[in-house]
Amino acid sequence: MGRREDDRPETGNTIAGAVGGPTVQAGHIHGDVYLTSAPTAIVPRQLHPPPPHFVDRPREQTELDETVSGSSSTAPRVVVLRGVGGVGKTALALWWLATISARYPDGQLFAELTQPTGEPVPVEDVLGGFLRALGIPAESIPSSLADRASLYRSLTAGRRLAVLLDDATSAAQARVLVPAAPESLVVVTSRRQLIALVATGAVTVKVEPLDQDRSLRLLAAYVGADRVAAERPNAALLTRMCGGLPIALCVAAALIAARPRRSLAWMVDRLRDKQRRLEVLSSEEDFSVRATFDLAYQGLPTRTAAAYRAIGLSPGLVVPELLAWTTDTTADDAADAIDDLVDAGLVDALDEGWYRPHDLVHVHAKAIAATRDDAATVQRRVVDWYIAATRAVSSALMPNRPQPRWPEAVAVALPDAVHDHTRAVEWVERVRNDIVVVMRTCLDQGWPASVYLLGHAMQPAFAVSKQFAAAIEVCTITKSAAETLGDASLAAKTRRRLARLYTETGRYDSAEEEIKTSLLDAETRGDQRALASAHKSLGLLHHVRGAHQAATTEFTTALETLRDFASPRTTGVLLTDLGASEIAAGAPAAALSHLTEANTVLDGLAEPDPYNSARARRELGRARLALGDHAGAMEPLTTALAVFTQYQARQDAAATHEALAQAASARGEAAARQQHANLAFALRHPGQAPPVVGEA
Repeated sequence: MGRREDDRPETGNTIAGAVGGPTVQAGHIHGDVYLTSAPTAIVPRQLHPPPPHFVDRPREQTELDETVSGSSSTAPRVVVLRGVGGVGKTALALWWLATISARYPDGQLFAELTQPTGEPVPVEDVLGGFLRALGIPAESIPSSLADRASLYRSLTAGRRLAVLLDDATSAAQARVLVPAAPESLVVVTSRRQLIALVATGAVTVKVEPLDQDRSLRLLAAYVGADRVAAERPNAALLTRMCGGLPIALCVAAALIAARPRRSLAWMVDRLRDKQRRLEVLSSEEDFSVRATFDLAYQGLPTRTAAAYRAIGLSPGLVVPELLAWTTDTTADDAADAIDDLVDAGLVDALDEGWYRPHDLVHVHAKAIAATRDDAATVQRRVVDWYIAATRAVSSALMPNRPQPRWPEAVAVALPDAVHDHTRAVEWVERVRNDIVVVMRTCLDQGWPASVYLLGHAMQPAFAVSKQFAAAIEVCTITKSAAETLGDASLAAKTRRRLARLYTETGRYDSAEEEIKTSLLDAETRGDQRALASAHKSLGLLHHVRGAHQAATTEFTTALETLRDFASPRTTGVLLTDLGASEIAAGAPAAALSHLTEANTVLDGLAEPDPYNSARARRELGRARLALGDHAGAMEPLTTALAVFTQYQARQDAAATHEALAQAASARGEAAARQQHANLAFALRHPGQAPPVVGEA
């Protein structure tokens, strides 16, 4: 443009030579001119390849496939992969998107939405990156978030894109990055639930830790199948120590692979100490189990962070009442804190009112808590809560049972189940392993009296559930605590209890050894109660060995020793044991007398003891059966059965059904006999088909 040499106006446009880039032809131009390139057609391929050792996840993969099946909707498909840090959400997303990449020919976009510091990546920065990937020159990208979002929607309106948004911190952060075309797919990974995203149509797929089989396959992919097969027990233990978290398994496997002469047992030994486990599994900052959990913890509100630390000092399962007591807050505040932890992917909701952190999360929370000045105070509150809870269970199941010297009661909130005899056994079964952890913690802390109180309070639940192996573990710990206390009377009680548990589990030699020690100790101390109790233990041992006459003799000796000073409940229980032994010894008339007295004594307790009253009724029914009074046996047996069923005392209920089957057979009621026999078998052998009972 311009003038010719003779300065005459130009009547045409001529360009000589090669021209590249934007060109403007015009006559007269007033004002500024901005030259912008048109977007170049670019197909972005930003996704990383899937991990080479990816292990299939059939359940999650099926759920993901279902999200893209069928016809397109009016909005893009959005899938949220949710799970604890290090569980493999990103690996799963990359693998799945690679398998369906042909569905999205217009490209793939990827963004990490959390900075290494834990702070969210600004959405406008992510949009800027996406716009550049879609062909917009940097100088043409708008500066404001609203304009960038608008341009992004315009560019993606007609494209079939797959977008992976990794480690989103909020629904709002992810929502802006959803493309416009309904044929597109967005996969969001997050530890959080992203409720607002789900509320607008997103589908959540929960990513669980790997099971042991898949954990072993991942380990074998790194260190070799032969090596895993040669050390299968250590390999299995290693996977359990890593809790099925791929990040932990990969770090452990890499450490093993780097030392080919080291055995898997070497790594197991390094991980055995839970306090050291996170250090071993955190060799690199960008591939660190500890760093993963550190980021999650740093993002917690102050109240929730305190709850997280309290969970670390708790044994495992979490209920709002426990957390409220340990953090000195209200139940509502504790429930809100748990919701925050669930939303952060640090705690899983099991069912109504029950929660549990992942094993390695628990280790991390404990390590964080141990650095705080209030760690000892919180730990003590955990112990006091469990003492209060198990004490309530003991009172609910056997209210008249002799009690130790409890410390001054603390006003703690407890679940309703611990006060309800119909649910207390189930509650104890659920937290039994946690209570053992608390007991061992008390031993380590030098609190043996607390150990004894917990062990004592657990006994009624074991008596009902007949979980004898677990009871032996608890009783053994309790015995150690009693010996540490230097209290001969408490040590003698736990020794007798242990002897009875050995008897129930067929360890007769161990039972006899404990009983002999108990007899000698009681005689040496002149303790008549302890002596009577030892004779009772010996009677129980003789009874299960089939020496019923000897058993009757021991029970009689115990009864004569206790008659003048025993509590009514103790007398009633001992009369029940004597009557049961007399039935087995072929003396039903004597049994009927003693069992009638037992029922009278137990029914007359100021505070009822339904479980032991039911035992006495069942044995009374059996005595009547032995005497041929089949009609008279029915009432005490059916009454006892109702109580055992209510208490979920499966073995006691089974024995009662067997007695009712015997009564039905004697009365010629074949159908009733078959029904009771089948029910008894089902209680003793859950999941197995009952045999057909033949005619008598």
